[in-house]
Order: sequence, then structure tokens, then C-alpha cells
Amino acid sequence: MFDDPRMLISLGTTVATLAGAFAVVRFEVKNITSILRDLESRLRDMDKISDSQEVAIQNLTQRADVTSSMLAPKEREQRAREVATIKSELATAIRDLEVLKKMHNGEHK
Repeated sequence: MFDDPRMLISLGTTVATLAGAFAVVRFEVKNITSILRDLESRLRDMDKISDSQEVAIQNLTQRADVTSSMLAPKEREQRAREVATIKSELATAIRDLEVLKKMHNGEHK
């Protein structure tokens, strides 16, 4: 079977071609694997950045909602009423205190 030199040369070139092709494929697989690892690392970094941005957006949205509710007309009206009530009670307390001062100083009326 291997008596013919042409057959040996043909078989040798086929084996050499296959070995070369295997080496090229192996190199390309290593190269692609390296690229995939790099891409995965970048994707994970981008995912972390995206997560932190989402948390920041949620915090800002929550703050805006709280501020908006504090500045809502209904809330402001309620606060104005509370302030007016406190001012009225304070004025009454000051008048009562003045009466007590006069009583203490000897002017009982």
C-alpha cells in the first residue's frame, strides 16, 4: 500500500495540511476565548454601572416625589392652617402671661 512514493507524498501533505489547519483552529479558538472573556468582563462592568445608575435614579425619583408631596397645595394649606393655629395659641398664651405678670406685680384686676 505504501510502496508508491506519490502515495506517501500525498499522505504526508494531507497530514501536514491537517496539522496546520488544526494549529490555526486551535489558535483561533484561544483568540476567540480571550475575546469572549474580555467581552464578559466589560459586560459585567457595564452591568454594575447600570445597576448603580438605576439605584441613583430611584433615589432621585423618591426624593422628587417627597418634595413634590411636601409642596403640594393640599399639604401647604394644611401647614398654613397649623401655623395659624400655633400663632393664635401663642398670642393667647402671651396675653395670659401678661395677666399673670400684672397679678404678680400687685395689679390685681
